[in-house]
Amino acid sequence: MLPKPHSDPGAVAKDALRGIRFALKRGAKMMMINNGPRQLPEQFESASSNFLQNSEILTGTVDKIIQRILGLEFDPVMFAAPSFASTDVTKDAHEAMSTDASNLYFALSLSAKHLGVSDLLVSEAICAKLIAEDGSFDWPLAEQSTEFLCSQLCIRIINMNILGDPPGVSSSHNADRAMDVAIIAFATALWVYVERGKFSDTEPELLEMCCSVAEQKRNKITQNMAEEDRFLALFKYALETV
Repeated sequence: MLPKPHSDPGAVAKDALRGIRFALKRGAKMMMINNGPRQLPEQFESASSNFLQNSEILTGTVDKIIQRILGLEFDPVMFAAPSFASTDVTKDAHEAMSTDASNLYFALSLSAKHLGVSDLLVSEAICAKLIAEDGSFDWPLAEQSTEFLCSQLCIRIINMNILGDPPGVSSSHNADRAMDVAIIAFATALWVYVERGKFSDTEPELLEMCCSVAEQKRNKITQNMAEEDRFLALFKYALETV
């Protein structure tokens, strides 16, 4: 049994910076939408337009700076399935946790993007917590079916609220929000455990394929999540389809 690692404190800082990025980008967008020039005298309309445009440029500059802090930028070359999905028991879970949490974060974020969900924040700190507490570190992987591992990870992603509404944003359609979260979690869990041996695709391309399969089964995923046998059957189908 591998010792369980502790949460990565750096992930908390990354979450905070990503929250600032979201607020800046959303604030600039809302300024452009809600406070744009409306039948102002010509000289004031021009000044107002220039101010809003400069605010958007400033937001973009700050956003780029924040992305570079603590390695927030996505690196497709380094992007890979978390090590807990491997049968290699020699991996040091303590050293791998930070990388695993980052990869799980980016997988969830990219899945949300592929599935057209732009107003959710993903917590890397909770990704790290999930990995630190994940029973996968204890399970003999060879004795568990892949669809079982997928289902357990999917459920844990949902139950631990890794994906949530940003501060100041509340979804008015809770059922739609729950479905979005479930589909993103399903696609990501599928990507984590799908067999790589037969693929020549890059990891981002493979993740996009997993999202396509999840989108096709959108209604069945949410309908059958509470039924273990049916949920496992969905993952089995998805693993065979990707």
